[in-house]
Amino acid sequence: MVWWGVSYQGVTKLHFCEKGVKTSAKVYQDTVLDHVVKPLSNRLFKNIPWTFQQDSAPAHKARTTQAWLETNVPDFIRAEDWPSSSPDLNPLDFKLWLVLEGMACSKRHGDIDSLKKSLE
Repeated sequence: MVWWGVSYQGVTKLHFCEKGVKTSAKVYQDTVLDHVVKPLSNRLFKNIPWTFQQDSAPAHKARTTQAWLETNVPDFIRAEDWPSSSPDLNPLDFKLWLVLEGMACSKRHGDIDSLKKSLE
């Protein structure tokens, strides 16, 4: 699994989740939200207002994740406010992942490290 943040201000580095780890709400909060998303205010957005948006994966919709977001990001689109299948609000799922996948998978990879390097 790979996490990637894309915004008008720039993109984040890809974050690779450990192989075989089920992305529960707790794992998502501890590995992605705490260590990747929370620092974005200072690192990428330099304290300008921003809104966090994610897809409807179960770990993203979990009550504990929604509570974490209320406490730790300046603004976010709540799970109950997400329109279903909206390409306007989810360009990663509707375009950018396809482009990245096409580029990275245009050749065979002998191992996971080769694939990761190609994605990066």
